[in-house]
Amino acid sequence: MDLPPPLVSVITATYNWSSVLRYAIQSVLWQTCQDFEMLIIGDGCTDDSEEVVASFRDSRLRWHNLPHNSGSQSTPNNVGLELARGKYVAYLGHDDVWYPRHLAMLTKAVQETDADLAYSLAVMIGPPGSGVRVLTGLSGSGHYERGMGLPPSSVMHTRELVDHIGGWKDYRTLRIPPDLEFVLRAHDYGTRFTAVNALTVFKFNSAWRRNSYQDKPSHEQAEYVRRIQEDQDFLVVELLEIAAAYALNRPRSPIAVPPEDVIDRMPPGWQVNQWRRIRGLK
Repeated sequence: MDLPPPLVSVITATYNWSSVLRYAIQSVLWQTCQDFEMLIIGDGCTDDSEEVVASFRDSRLRWHNLPHNSGSQSTPNNVGLELARGKYVAYLGHDDVWYPRHLAMLTKAVQETDADLAYSLAVMIGPPGSGVRVLTGLSGSGHYERGMGLPPSSVMHTRELVDHIGGWKDYRTLRIPPDLEFVLRAHDYGTRFTAVNALTVFKFNSAWRRNSYQDKPSHEQAEYVRRIQEDQDFLVVELLEIAAAYALNRPRSPIAVPPEDVIDRMPPGWQVNQWRRIRGLK
């Protein structure tokens, strides 16, 4: 007998970094909204990621590995969209962590506003010792403004939205990152957006951590998972860290970002390829 479809399909693209994947999965399993499936799509994984998924012994976790590495999240995300059975789709980076109320808050927002896409606040955390914190999802108007950067881990949309705008585009055909292009395309189509002004996503940008895919550290994610579980004042401390970063003028990328006019002159895929090199990928 087929099981009824879940409310939310969570899609996680991963590539040969099982130590962080473990914490991403844990932050899905502890969600207060338990009506989900998690589609973990390996981008040609050759490590023990499949075994890590199986170790949780939870039938809501579904593993699918691509035969070859595609080089970015677009192809795994599109495969996840094809497999998704939920009414809503949420994305979680394999090296990111969700706060336990993330799914509950976003599903409530889309249902109450009849929106097609919801997003929460996310903090992009710089390497240890940098003091860098970049808060995403805020705007002067309180609403989505065209071109706002929204990490995929902070985004949820209706599954049927993809029927109207299409899936994720190959980064090699774009001059901007695929996640930014996807949200821009949704906006330009006339998609109804709604904002959740709560901090629910903790992003450890791998392109801010040189050779991260070679060294494969997971101590930052492990510490955040521990703190979320054990520290009652966790969110207060995080908001103070963000405030301190902005007061000290540290809400910026710790790596050099070329001006837009420079990026516009480069061939499609150039920006993502630069990030791949920083990560230690070919």
